[in-house]
Amino acid sequence: MQNYIAPGNVMEVTVASPAVPTSGVPCRFGSLCGVATVAEGEGGVSATTTTMVKFDGGIYDLSVTDTATGGIAVGAEIWFHDANPPLLNNVAASGYSFGVALEAVGDGLTATINVLHIPRHGLGTTPADGTVTTAKLVDDNVTVAKLSNTLATGFIPLDIGSLRIIAGDVIGNTSEGMLLDGNTDPSFQRVSTSADKALRVIWASSSSIECQFPPVPKPPDMDGAADATVHLLIGKDTNTDNAATVDVQVFDGVGDTECGAATAALASASLTEYSATVALADLGEHPGFLNVSLVPGTHTTDAIWLYAAWLEYARK
Repeated sequence: MQNYIAPGNVMEVTVASPAVPTSGVPCRFGSLCGVATVAEGEGGVSATTTTMVKFDGGIYDLSVTDTATGGIAVGAEIWFHDANPPLLNNVAASGYSFGVALEAVGDGLTATINVLHIPRHGLGTTPADGTVTTAKLVDDNVTVAKLSNTLATGFIPLDIGSLRIIAGDVIGNTSEGMLLDGNTDPSFQRVSTSADKALRVIWASSSSIECQFPPVPKPPDMDGAADATVHLLIGKDTNTDNAATVDVQVFDGVGDTECGAATAALASASLTEYSATVALADLGEHPGFLNVSLVPGTHTTDAIWLYAAWLEYARK
């Protein structure tokens, strides 16, 4: 073959571990494990930087430790761990698959035994970085720290169409049942019958009437020791009252104190996302529920338009 370069079973490489390899010790080069054939800088290789490493299979007499306790049985998988000197043991976590024990090691002991080194891409090797097999994934062992920000964040929509007008501590007994519609204050209307069918809640100028969402059940994956955030998509008809805010009031369950916050100033007439931090820390987790209400601040000139609302929380 014109593109054939070398067998690749023994190579001159700069190993990642150990820091100073000696002849006959296990070595790691990237995700590959092998055994040094000479000490660092010997055998004609570059001094202090490289050594000759044998990467293909073979049987070696190597020191192996039973770290998982219970002993190492013949045929058990052996893992390489970065250390000085390198550590071979029977714990997969943070390790690189090295081979298979051909002799047993007693409970909690370290012994020099015959180990069959198996190249990484052969039988019994760990999956490549970025891949996970069912056999290698321990139950309940994927933590939030391994998730992207998107997957680590929970999302609960808050239906603006379900808001109810609050009058004291009772829900009004009008024909609307204090559900918002075109006749209430605030009202619930479509922007335009023909040109723009977006729905919105409208607090007319000078209206600061409180509205409340139905109870928001806490999902099982909500981290009660972390803050959450209520998000609002808001626009206005003008931008005269650009210091007005919306007080997002949040109570946890029954008998709790208010743990919400006000949004930043509604400083734009354009559709803008505003948020308010909910101090959920140490307030309890699932099962439970949150009570969320909205109270606009003083806005004597502008009408406030609410188009959408949702709650984001940290998953545990």
